[in-house]
Amino acid sequence: MTHFRFPAAVVVGSLLAATAAYAASPYAASSPQERAENACLKHRVQPNSTVWELCLSHVTRAYEWDEPALAQQLANAAGHASDSCRDQGYDAETSGYRACVNREMDARSYLNVLGDDNSSNAENVARAQ
Repeated sequence: MTHFRFPAAVVVGSLLAATAAYAASPYAASSPQERAENACLKHRVQPNSTVWELCLSHVTRAYEWDEPALAQQLANAAGHASDSCRDQGYDAETSGYRACVNREMDARSYLNVLGDDNSSNAENVARAQ
């Protein structure tokens, strides 16, 4: 009978270790800041830019409020706002550019909020269907 104690203990210990390893999540939950960084990058916003700071602040807040659809819409608005302000002739290093991006993001986000939150590509209501 003492023969089987050691193998039984090994089997029970192995099962407990396997159960603990299986129950542990392989991915750590990402913070709202990390999720915002990924969303902004996905929508062509470049790190260390004026738009990056604005995108992160708006999108992080949306993730903190547990509004992932709104976060994606805001990141999309940041990407489009940058393009729009450059098309209007603003230099990316000026305060006028920052003000333009802020206005564009606000305007686009107002349109997006009225749209369909279930839209995976964050289309806004101003676009023709």
